[in-house]
Amino acid sequence: MQINIETIDPKSLTEEFATKGYVRIDNFLSNADAEQLADYYQNTVEFTNAFFTDNHNREATDKQIGALPVEERRRLFRAIQQNAAQGVGFLYGRKKVETTDQDLTGQLLSAMNAENIVSIISQITNKPELKYADGQATRYRVGDFLTRHIDNLAGETRQIAYVVGLTKQWHPDWGGLLQFFEPTGEPTNSLSPTFNSLTLFDVNKVHSVTSVASFAPQQRFSLTGWYRK
Repeated sequence: MQINIETIDPKSLTEEFATKGYVRIDNFLSNADAEQLADYYQNTVEFTNAFFTDNHNREATDKQIGALPVEERRRLFRAIQQNAAQGVGFLYGRKKVETTDQDLTGQLLSAMNAENIVSIISQITNKPELKYADGQATRYRVGDFLTRHIDNLAGETRQIAYVVGLTKQWHPDWGGLLQFFEPTGEPTNSLSPTFNSLTLFDVNKVHSVTSVASFAPQQRFSLTGWYRK
């Protein structure tokens, strides 16, 4: 898995990150690797639905949800939507990724953990304590979303969040935007999913993923995770 190190200018990106709390790096991977990953995500990766109900994070496959009685299935999605209406919760597809995984998702996470890449990320974000990145493959289908939150959780070692965009030709009107907010809840900048990009942002930055529109003709794919100390 080839990361285009030569396209990364740590000095200018460090200044941008210090000013905005996030940066985006385009053409992050070789074109061949990015294309192969996009195809693999769309056709091979098996995602589990992650969602929040009854004050708990839960997961279920499409098959498990489909096996529920119709009324129970309706209650489940109604509960997910009611929580979202109160600004709490999420619904999206995920697959935990480990560096030991032999498939393309594991190869990408391994590349993200290469010593020189961790060093560059540390320099850009002014976080010399960074040691490694974890990861999950994510998929957002029509109606999927992630409500406003921060990633800095008590007892965790998360320092810098990252998103590797693996969706081709996404239109911003389709939703699925990485939206940033002021601590007061006022929206500020938003980033449309960009193919073959790396986005980095501070775990204290309030953000969401806006709901994918009903008319979106494709799904939103990425590798996401956190660089930790």
